[in-house]
Amino acid sequence: MTRPHIALDFRWLDQLSICNGQYRYATDLIRGLAAQHLPAQFVVLGSQPVPVAEIASVFRDHKRWRYHCIPRLTGRGAAYREQLRYQFLLRRLKIDVLHALHSFVPLFSPVTVVATVYDLMAELFPEYNGIAHSREYRLHRRAFQRNVARAVAISQTTADDLRRLWNFPAERTDVVYLGPDLPTVAVGERRADPPIILAPYNLEPRKNLCKLLDAVAKLRYMGRRFQLVLFGRAALNEERECEFHARLDELELRSSTTLTGSISDEKLAELYRSASVFVFPSLYEGFGLPVLEAMSAGACVIAHNESAMPEILGDAGLLIDMRSVQAICAGLVHALRSPGLGTRAAQRACMFSRERMASETYAVYEKALAEATEVRRLPAGWADHALPDRIAQDLGAD
Repeated sequence: MTRPHIALDFRWLDQLSICNGQYRYATDLIRGLAAQHLPAQFVVLGSQPVPVAEIASVFRDHKRWRYHCIPRLTGRGAAYREQLRYQFLLRRLKIDVLHALHSFVPLFSPVTVVATVYDLMAELFPEYNGIAHSREYRLHRRAFQRNVARAVAISQTTADDLRRLWNFPAERTDVVYLGPDLPTVAVGERRADPPIILAPYNLEPRKNLCKLLDAVAKLRYMGRRFQLVLFGRAALNEERECEFHARLDELELRSSTTLTGSISDEKLAELYRSASVFVFPSLYEGFGLPVLEAMSAGACVIAHNESAMPEILGDAGLLIDMRSVQAICAGLVHALRSPGLGTRAAQRACMFSRERMASETYAVYEKALAEATEVRRLPAGWADHALPDRIAQDLGAD
């Protein structure tokens, strides 16, 4: 096969925004593949009438790329109708490889399927039990185990979880680290006074923000000056916010804490640039994109010593036990005295390029095609009948 037809299924992400890590991964991957002028025909499947802004130029500038809109189904039985629709859709578009970029994998596919796996945290933390036991999650897991030829894991941690929890073969899993298109930031000396301790404002329990508050309170009791800056707004609800603000008052951190709210990439880059220390207190990540963003900006980074963070940070920052307030406090003291760590972090961040991510992902497509022994076909007799009116209508025009 000299010029395979490859479909990237963006339909399950394109209603989000660039603030979502999976959305950013998908748009970075599409632009990265397009920039390499590969010997393939590409189709991006989307749910919007026109491509989202981040990838619109791909279809203007590259003849081998086209966009196909398939609106998402709603209503009774939508999940099962989607499964049926994909049987015909993939044949109709003459696809050879389908890359599932999110949580939808066809149960029965007439083509080779590659799927990206970000994490399996739904099966690792009790707060996600509802998701792990939902019908949609169980259907996705079954489809993945049955029909995915090769899995793209965004870290070795995720690859290991996939093998351990889903019994997916390690020999059919490829680790391809993220390579986001990050703003170029000059790396130099941090001069903020008082020093800025930067961290994401995310109130999911696994994000562990309460331990960071306890650690900086301890730092303040030691007589050290600082400003804690928390950016973004994620996983919030009224109960969590009330508990957070009550804790701020209890620890007397109100005057030394700034909540930025949602901010632009440019403003975030400025914060990374001005921060004396970036702390990522999360206990588990499939990758940990903020760690890489901070490294790219030359920030001194402190992160948890488990899950994917050691893979990303390596020896270019401080890896500590984020379950320990004492360890976080000691890490902050050390980081504030070691500004040179930021230069090493920026150098390591260059390893995680969009070009590398795109080329390694395309190698997975080639490997999956080479391993395919036969094209999966629809059950006998289906092709002899006209499409049901509802399915034909869902497919839209060629």
